[in-house]
Amino acid sequence: MNIAASLLGLLACMCALGADANEPVLACNTKAISAAERPRYSELVQKIRLSLRGRRELPDGYVFQLAEKSISLAEVAEWIRMERLCCPFLVFRLEIAGPPADMELTLRGPSGTKTILEGAFQK
Repeated sequence: MNIAASLLGLLACMCALGADANEPVLACNTKAISAAERPRYSELVQKIRLSLRGRRELPDGYVFQLAEKSISLAEVAEWIRMERLCCPFLVFRLEIAGPPADMELTLRGPSGTKTILEGAFQK
């Protein structure tokens, strides 16, 4: 193994560890969702993106408003179940109030999470 390859490997490990050893690792494991579930996961991601009605910024994440007409509670819960597998650093909260109305999906996490969410939830 050459020196350049060793340095790149070391940098990759340092990035995965984060700045503080006590912070959760900010890395997604795309292989955590099985090949059989991947098409359904992609479908749910698309439905979530299409149902976005707004977002509110938090210090460590975002609150997304999802139109219940565009995606069901069961579908959001199914997406959360899969997303937790590949992005264990995320903290999820789903709120629904009153008769059929918009849902609020809160996603939070360690430093750097907002950048990931911004890329993932662009329309």
